[in-house]
Amino acid sequence: MSWALVGGRCDQPVRPLAGLKNAVGDYTWHMAEPATDSRAGDAPPFDPVAVDRAYLQERARRRARIERSRAKRRASLRFWLVLLVLVAVSVLLTLTIWREVERLFGL
Repeated sequence: MSWALVGGRCDQPVRPLAGLKNAVGDYTWHMAEPATDSRAGDAPPFDPVAVDRAYLQERARRRARIERSRAKRRASLRFWLVLLVLVAVSVLLTLTIWREVERLFGL
């Protein structure tokens, strides 16, 4: 049985293209060997500098996360404190104005 180089069915005779007369002779039927994984049995490379850098980076992340949490808590406390002061000032101002209105108009 011959392989068809230019389309067609396998039961038809081989009809190579004009520029491919030596194509059958140059083609190799051997398959490539599968690549071997040389890292399969070896231990991963150990880089102590990378380990220290990763440790320091994780500590910095944790410190930043804690600082953000503290800053958020302080901001919340400042907000409620300012709101309380504003309410107290507005109540004081309202009472003062009310007292002046009573004094001026004799209510």
